Amino acid sequence: MREAGATDKAIVRAHTLYAQGPADTDPPWLDFYAPGELAGLECLARADLGQHQRAASGAEQAVLLHGNAFARNRALYTADVAIQHAVRDRPEPEAAAEAAGRVLAFLPEVRSDRLLQSLHNVAGALQRHGRVPAVASWIEEAPLPRPHLRAHPRRLGRLGAARPGAAASPCER
Repeated sequence: MREAGATDKAIVRAHTLYAQGPADTDPPWLDFYAPGELAGLECLARADLGQHQRAASGAEQAVLLHGNAFARNRALYTADVAIQHAVRDRPEPEAAAEAAGRVLAFLPEVRSDRLLQSLHNVAGALQRHGRVPAVASWIEEAPLPRPHLRAHPRRLGRLGAARPGAAASPCER
C-alpha cells in the first residue's frame, strides 16, 4: 500500500468497521484486536508511506492504548517510535534516543527475537545521529553486539534506503 489515497481509505474503513463492534462472523483471532493494535497497524502503514511524524504519533498512541497489557507489543511499538523520530525529514534524535531507552527497559520482562531485531533496527536508524550525546549514550548502553548494529537488510527498502547501514524501517508485525 504505497499509495496514500488508497491507504487512507483503508484506514478509515478499518476504523469504521472496528467502531461497529464485534460480529458473529468475526474470526477467533480478532478477539486480540484492540484499539492499541488498530493504532499500531495504522502507524506501520503511515511509516511505509514515509509519513514518519504521523507514524511516530500513532506508535505512541498504540503504546498508550495497550496500557499495561501486551508488553511485547508495547516494546515493539516503542521501537517504532524511536525509528520514526530518527528517520523523519526533520529528525529528532533526542526523542529517538529517549524512546530507544524505553525499549531497553522492556528487556528484563520481554525476550523475543523480534524485539532483539527491533533493537538492531533502532540502532541502525540512530547511527546517523551518533554525534548527538543522547544517541551516543544509547548506542554505548544498548546490549547489542557491535558488528550487528546495522538494520535488517530486508527492511531497508521500506524507507527507500538502498545500501546496508541506511535507515531502518519499522518492524514487521
